[in-house]
Amino acid sequence: MATFLDVGLIQAFDLIFPFLLTFAIVFAILQKTEVLGKSLGINATVAIAAAFMVLLSSTLIEVINFMVPWFVVAIIFFVLLILIFSMFGAKEASFEAAIKDQKLQWALIGVCILIAIAAFGNVLGQQVLPFTQQGEGERVINATGGVATGSFETNIYSTLFHPKVLGLIVLFAIAVFAIAFLSGTSN
Repeated sequence: MATFLDVGLIQAFDLIFPFLLTFAIVFAILQKTEVLGKSLGINATVAIAAAFMVLLSSTLIEVINFMVPWFVVAIIFFVLLILIFSMFGAKEASFEAAIKDQKLQWALIGVCILIAIAAFGNVLGQQVLPFTQQGEGERVINATGGVATGSFETNIYSTLFHPKVLGLIVLFAIAVFAIAFLSGTSN
């Protein structure tokens, strides 16, 4: 039975969307930087070649297909945040000043890096680490709640939600806020 949220038909576009996205980004960068000149034909040819090269890697296609929805959610969140601030009286000049603020720029870069790390972790998972490949004569430890399981998600959750790691995160958060508040300028 087909539902409104059925995404089965969208799966047919798994190859088309990364191709178009790669073409658009490479073409825009080449046009903006003018590395290869101002010629539309040369820039379009190089962008098409780069897009076809992306199609050769199924891993890269999976990474792009994982990252794009998260970037869309982040962009929608920021647009709605801007609308809320505008509704409460923020002017355009304050948005321009906020965009030029180094702290906001680093926060946005941090969000992008976090999305990229999550995408690579989700797609590659256990394949990244050489000791996760079981060779001849090796045996896999079967521990419940440990980080020696065959499931990447179980290993990540077991590591991140271990009491020592949670305590370390709290200590780091306290240290970051202490440094931020103590080194801030006083009025």
